[in-house]
Amino acid sequence: MYPSGAQFCLSLTFDIEMSYNFPYWHSDYDDYGAIDPHVKQYVHTMLDVAQKYGVELQFFVVGSALEDPDVDYLKRLVAEGHALDNHTYRHVNVKAARIPDLHPSYKRAPWRAGNLTPLDCLRHEIQQTSAGLRERLGVAAKGFRTPGAFPNGLQDSPAVQSLLHEEGFRFASAHYKCPTERTWRPTRADMEAAVRLSLDSLQPYRYPNGLPEIPMMGLSDAIAFRTLDLDRWEYIHHATVAVDHAYDHGQVLSLLAHPSYLAARDPHCDMLDTVLRRALDKPGGCWVATNRDISETLLAA
Repeated sequence: MYPSGAQFCLSLTFDIEMSYNFPYWHSDYDDYGAIDPHVKQYVHTMLDVAQKYGVELQFFVVGSALEDPDVDYLKRLVAEGHALDNHTYRHVNVKAARIPDLHPSYKRAPWRAGNLTPLDCLRHEIQQTSAGLRERLGVAAKGFRTPGAFPNGLQDSPAVQSLLHEEGFRFASAHYKCPTERTWRPTRADMEAAVRLSLDSLQPYRYPNGLPEIPMMGLSDAIAFRTLDLDRWEYIHHATVAVDHAYDHGQVLSLLAHPSYLAARDPHCDMLDTVLRRALDKPGGCWVATNRDISETLLAA
Protein backbone atom coordinates (compact mmCIF):
# COMPACT_ATOMS: atom_id res chain seq x y z
CA MET A 1 0.00 0.00 0.00
CA TYR A 2 2.77 2.44 0.94
CA PRO A 3 5.91 3.12 -1.13
CA SER A 4 8.94 0.87 -0.51
CA GLY A 5 6.80 -1.50 1.53
CA ALA A 6 6.47 0.88 4.50
CA GLN A 7 4.09 -0.23 7.22
CA PHE A 8 2.39 3.12 7.80
CA CYS A 9 2.45 6.77 6.80
CA LEU A 10 3.33 9.90 8.79
CA SER A 11 2.55 13.40 7.56
CA LEU A 12 3.70 16.28 9.77
CA THR A 13 1.73 19.40 8.90
CA PHE A 14 2.18 22.94 10.20
CA ASP A 15 0.06 26.07 9.78
CA ILE A 16 2.21 29.20 9.60
CA GLU A 17 0.14 31.88 11.29
CA MET A 18 0.00 33.70 14.60
CA SER A 19 -2.42 32.41 17.22
CA TYR A 20 -4.63 33.80 19.95
CA ASN A 21 -3.12 33.43 23.45
CA PHE A 22 0.38 32.58 22.22
CA PRO A 23 3.16 33.34 22.99
CA TYR A 24 1.33 35.30 25.74
CA TRP A 25 -2.15 34.59 27.04
CA HIS A 26 -3.17 38.18 26.22
CA SER A 27 -1.93 37.89 22.61
CA ASP A 28 -4.75 38.87 20.27
CA TYR A 29 -4.01 38.37 16.59
CA ASP A 30 -6.54 39.63 14.11
CA ASP A 31 -3.64 39.76 11.68
CA TYR A 32 -2.62 36.12 11.62
CA GLY A 33 0.04 36.94 9.04
CA ALA A 34 2.18 39.23 11.23
CA ILE A 35 4.63 36.40 11.93
CA ASP A 36 6.71 36.98 15.06
CA PRO A 37 10.52 36.82 14.62
CA HIS A 38 10.70 34.03 17.21
CA VAL A 39 8.21 31.99 15.21
CA LYS A 40 10.25 32.49 12.06
CA GLN A 41 13.33 31.28 13.90
CA TYR A 42 11.38 28.29 15.16
CA VAL A 43 10.59 27.34 11.56
CA HIS A 44 14.34 27.32 10.91
CA THR A 45 14.81 25.00 13.90
CA MET A 46 12.11 22.70 12.55
CA LEU A 47 13.85 22.61 9.20
CA ASP A 48 17.10 21.66 10.93
CA VAL A 49 15.33 18.67 12.55
CA ALA A 50 13.77 17.65 9.23
CA GLN A 51 17.19 17.85 7.58
CA LYS A 52 18.66 15.64 10.32
CA TYR A 53 16.15 12.89 9.50
CA GLY A 54 16.07 13.50 5.76
CA VAL A 55 12.32 14.09 5.57
CA GLU A 56 9.97 16.65 4.06
CA LEU A 57 7.29 18.53 6.01
CA GLN A 58 3.96 19.98 4.93
CA PHE A 59 3.29 23.67 5.59
CA PHE A 60 0.30 25.93 4.98
CA VAL A 61 0.63 29.71 5.17
CA VAL A 62 -1.80 32.60 5.42
CA GLY A 63 -1.25 34.85 2.42
CA SER A 64 -0.94 38.04 4.46
CA ALA A 65 2.36 36.69 5.83
CA LEU A 66 3.76 37.21 2.33
CA GLU A 67 3.45 40.99 2.73
CA ASP A 68 6.38 40.86 5.19
CA PRO A 69 9.69 41.96 3.58
CA ASP A 70 11.38 39.10 5.46
CA VAL A 71 10.28 35.75 4.06
CA ASP A 72 13.70 34.10 4.19
CA TYR A 73 12.33 31.35 6.44
CA LEU A 74 9.76 30.50 3.74
CA LYS A 75 12.37 30.67 1.00
CA ARG A 76 14.49 28.18 2.90
CA LEU A 77 11.70 25.65 3.39
CA VAL A 78 10.81 25.84 -0.30
CA ALA A 79 14.47 25.48 -1.33
CA GLU A 80 14.82 22.38 0.86
CA GLY A 81 11.88 20.64 -0.79
CA HIS A 82 9.14 21.04 1.81
CA ALA A 83 5.56 21.57 0.67
CA LEU A 84 3.99 25.02 1.13
CA ASP A 85 0.30 25.45 0.39
CA ASN A 86 -2.73 27.73 0.76
CA HIS A 87 -4.42 28.72 4.06
CA THR A 88 -6.47 31.72 2.76
CA TYR A 89 -5.22 35.29 2.96
CA ARG A 90 -6.64 36.44 6.32
CA HIS A 91 -7.51 33.12 7.99
CA VAL A 92 -11.19 33.32 7.09
CA ASN A 93 -14.07 31.03 7.97
CA VAL A 94 -14.69 29.08 4.76
CA LYS A 95 -18.24 28.17 5.83
CA ALA A 96 -19.36 31.73 6.61
CA ALA A 97 -22.86 32.45 5.37
CA ARG A 98 -22.59 36.20 6.04
CA ILE A 99 -19.81 38.66 5.23
CA PRO A 100 -19.25 39.70 8.91
CA ASP A 101 -18.68 36.06 9.82
CA LEU A 102 -15.74 35.64 7.46
CA HIS A 103 -13.16 37.37 9.68
CA PRO A 104 -13.02 40.32 12.13
CA SER A 105 -11.66 42.58 9.37
CA TYR A 106 -14.83 42.01 7.32
CA LYS A 107 -16.98 42.58 10.40
CA ARG A 108 -15.27 45.92 11.08
CA ALA A 109 -15.38 46.97 7.44
CA PRO A 110 -18.07 45.02 5.56
CA TRP A 111 -17.55 47.29 2.56
CA ARG A 112 -14.24 45.46 2.06
CA ALA A 113 -16.31 42.76 0.36
CA GLY A 114 -18.00 45.19 -2.04
CA ASN A 115 -20.84 43.35 -3.73
CA LEU A 116 -19.23 39.93 -3.33
CA THR A 117 -20.93 36.99 -1.65
CA PRO A 118 -19.10 35.16 1.16
CA LEU A 119 -18.19 32.43 -1.32
CA ASP A 120 -16.82 35.04 -3.76
CA CYS A 121 -14.77 36.55 -0.93
CA LEU A 122 -13.38 33.12 -0.11
CA ARG A 123 -12.36 32.62 -3.73
CA HIS A 124 -10.64 36.01 -3.71
CA GLU A 125 -8.83 35.17 -0.46
CA ILE A 126 -7.60 31.90 -1.93
CA GLN A 127 -6.57 33.46 -5.23
CA GLN A 128 -4.64 36.24 -3.46
CA THR A 129 -2.69 33.68 -1.45
CA SER A 130 -1.91 31.55 -4.49
CA ALA A 131 -0.76 34.67 -6.34
CA GLY A 132 1.42 35.72 -3.40
CA LEU A 133 3.05 32.29 -3.25
CA ARG A 134 3.87 32.53 -6.96
CA GLU A 135 5.14 36.11 -6.82
CA ARG A 136 7.19 35.95 -3.61
CA LEU A 137 8.37 32.34 -3.62
CA GLY A 138 7.82 30.87 -7.07
CA VAL A 139 5.51 28.23 -5.58
CA ALA A 140 2.35 26.82 -7.13
CA ALA A 141 -0.09 25.98 -4.35
CA LYS A 142 -1.34 22.42 -4.79
CA GLY A 143 -3.30 21.97 -1.57
CA PHE A 144 -5.62 23.87 0.73
CA ARG A 145 -6.19 23.78 4.47
CA THR A 146 -9.19 25.46 6.00
CA PRO A 147 -8.57 27.91 8.83
CA GLY A 148 -10.05 26.10 11.77
CA ALA A 149 -11.29 22.60 11.16
CA PHE A 150 -14.66 20.90 11.14
CA PRO A 151 -15.93 17.64 12.65
CA ASN A 152 -17.57 16.84 9.29
CA GLY A 153 -14.93 18.40 7.05
CA LEU A 154 -16.52 19.99 3.97
CA GLN A 155 -19.18 17.32 3.63
CA ASP A 156 -21.94 19.89 4.26
CA SER A 157 -20.31 22.48 1.97
CA PRO A 158 -20.51 21.26 -1.63
CA ALA A 159 -20.03 24.81 -2.92
CA VAL A 160 -16.67 25.05 -1.13
CA GLN A 161 -15.72 21.63 -2.45
CA SER A 162 -16.48 22.84 -5.95
CA LEU A 163 -14.56 26.09 -5.45
CA LEU A 164 -11.43 24.23 -4.36
CA HIS A 165 -11.74 21.84 -7.28
CA GLU A 166 -12.15 24.75 -9.69
CA GLU A 167 -9.07 26.46 -8.24
CA GLY A 168 -7.04 23.39 -9.13
CA PHE A 169 -6.23 22.08 -5.67
CA ARG A 170 -5.18 18.46 -5.50
CA PHE A 171 -6.36 18.02 -1.92
CA ALA A 172 -8.14 19.71 0.96
CA SER A 173 -7.46 19.35 4.68
CA ALA A 174 -10.56 20.43 6.57
CA HIS A 175 -11.68 17.49 8.71
CA TYR A 176 -10.64 17.17 12.36
CA LYS A 177 -12.03 15.79 15.56
CA CYS A 178 -10.46 14.39 18.68
CA PRO A 179 -13.52 13.23 20.62
CA THR A 180 -12.80 14.23 24.20
CA GLU A 181 -14.64 16.52 26.56
CA ARG A 182 -13.09 19.98 26.27
CA THR A 183 -14.51 21.50 29.44
CA TRP A 184 -12.41 19.43 31.81
CA ARG A 185 -8.95 17.91 31.90
CA PRO A 186 -9.35 14.32 30.68
CA THR A 187 -7.48 11.41 32.19
CA ARG A 188 -4.48 10.10 30.29
CA ALA A 189 -6.38 6.92 29.43
CA ASP A 190 -9.38 8.87 28.09
CA MET A 191 -7.11 11.09 26.03
CA GLU A 192 -5.23 8.11 24.61
CA ALA A 193 -8.53 6.51 23.62
CA ALA A 194 -9.64 9.74 21.93
CA VAL A 195 -6.39 9.93 19.98
CA ARG A 196 -6.78 6.36 18.71
CA LEU A 197 -10.42 6.92 17.78
CA SER A 198 -9.44 10.07 15.89
CA LEU A 199 -7.09 8.04 13.68
CA ASP A 200 -9.59 5.23 13.15
CA SER A 201 -12.34 7.62 12.03
CA LEU A 202 -10.28 10.13 10.03
CA GLN A 203 -8.36 8.33 7.32
CA PRO A 204 -7.99 10.04 3.90
CA TYR A 205 -10.97 9.89 1.54
CA ARG A 206 -12.56 11.70 -1.41
CA TYR A 207 -15.52 14.07 -1.48
CA PRO A 208 -18.30 13.32 -3.98
CA ASN A 209 -16.74 15.65 -6.56
CA GLY A 210 -13.47 13.72 -6.39
CA LEU A 211 -11.54 16.23 -4.26
CA PRO A 212 -9.24 14.32 -1.87
CA GLU A 213 -9.58 15.09 1.84
CA ILE A 214 -6.61 14.46 4.15
CA PRO A 215 -7.96 14.93 7.67
CA MET A 216 -5.96 16.14 10.65
CA MET A 217 -5.66 13.32 13.17
CA GLY A 218 -4.80 12.72 16.79
CA LEU A 219 -4.36 15.64 19.18
CA SER A 220 -3.61 19.08 17.75
CA ASP A 221 -1.29 21.42 19.63
CA ALA A 222 -4.11 23.99 19.75
CA ILE A 223 -6.35 21.63 21.72
CA ALA A 224 -3.43 20.34 23.80
CA PHE A 225 -2.06 23.71 24.87
CA ARG A 226 -4.93 26.20 24.66
CA THR A 227 -7.96 24.09 25.52
CA LEU A 228 -6.61 21.31 27.75
CA ASP A 229 -3.53 23.16 29.08
CA LEU A 230 -1.32 20.07 28.79
CA ASP A 231 2.38 20.41 29.38
CA ARG A 232 4.91 19.73 26.63
CA TRP A 233 5.62 16.11 27.52
CA GLU A 234 1.96 15.22 27.98
CA TYR A 235 1.35 16.50 24.46
CA ILE A 236 4.36 14.62 23.10
CA HIS A 237 3.19 11.44 24.83
CA HIS A 238 -0.13 11.59 22.98
CA ALA A 239 1.67 12.23 19.69
CA THR A 240 3.66 9.03 20.23
CA VAL A 241 0.45 7.16 21.09
CA ALA A 242 -0.79 8.24 17.65
CA VAL A 243 2.41 7.02 15.98
CA ASP A 244 2.15 3.62 17.68
CA HIS A 245 -1.52 3.25 16.76
CA ALA A 246 -0.92 4.19 13.12
CA TYR A 247 1.90 1.64 12.94
CA ASP A 248 -0.14 -1.12 14.56
CA HIS A 249 -3.02 -0.60 12.12
CA GLY A 250 -1.16 0.41 8.95
CA GLN A 251 -2.78 3.83 8.95
CA VAL A 252 -2.02 7.33 7.75
CA LEU A 253 -1.22 9.74 10.59
CA SER A 254 -1.42 13.40 9.60
CA LEU A 255 -0.61 15.51 12.65
CA LEU A 256 -1.64 19.17 12.90
CA ALA A 257 0.57 21.72 14.67
CA HIS A 258 1.48 25.41 14.55
CA PRO A 259 4.95 26.96 14.93
CA SER A 260 3.34 29.81 16.90
CA TYR A 261 2.15 27.39 19.61
CA LEU A 262 5.22 25.19 19.55
CA ALA A 263 7.70 28.06 19.75
CA ALA A 264 6.17 29.00 23.11
CA ARG A 265 5.50 25.54 24.56
CA ASP A 266 8.07 23.27 22.87
CA PRO A 267 11.01 25.59 22.17
CA HIS A 268 13.55 22.84 21.44
CA CYS A 269 11.43 20.99 18.89
CA ASP A 270 11.15 17.92 21.12
CA MET A 271 7.81 16.93 19.59
CA LEU A 272 9.11 16.88 16.03
CA ASP A 273 12.31 15.10 16.98
CA THR A 274 10.58 12.53 19.20
CA VAL A 275 7.82 11.71 16.72
CA LEU A 276 10.21 11.31 13.80
CA ARG A 277 12.61 9.15 15.78
CA ARG A 278 9.81 6.90 17.05
CA ALA A 279 8.23 6.56 13.60
CA LEU A 280 11.47 5.90 11.73
CA ASP A 281 12.61 3.31 14.28
CA LYS A 282 9.55 1.12 13.66
CA PRO A 283 10.29 -2.28 12.07
CA GLY A 284 9.18 -2.40 8.46
CA GLY A 285 9.56 1.31 7.94
CA CYS A 286 7.52 4.48 7.90
CA TRP A 287 6.66 6.52 4.82
CA VAL A 288 7.13 10.15 5.91
CA ALA A 289 5.14 12.08 3.34
CA THR A 290 3.65 15.47 2.68
CA ASN A 291 -0.08 15.80 2.09
CA ARG A 292 0.81 16.39 -1.55
CA ASP A 293 2.51 12.98 -1.64
CA ILE A 294 -0.47 11.29 -0.02
CA SER A 295 -2.96 12.81 -2.45
CA GLU A 296 -0.84 11.92 -5.47
CA THR A 297 -0.02 8.38 -4.33
CA LEU A 298 -2.75 6.95 -2.10
CA LEU A 299 -5.63 8.97 -3.57
CA ALA A 300 -4.55 9.09 -7.21
CA ALA A 301 -7.52 9.07 -9.57
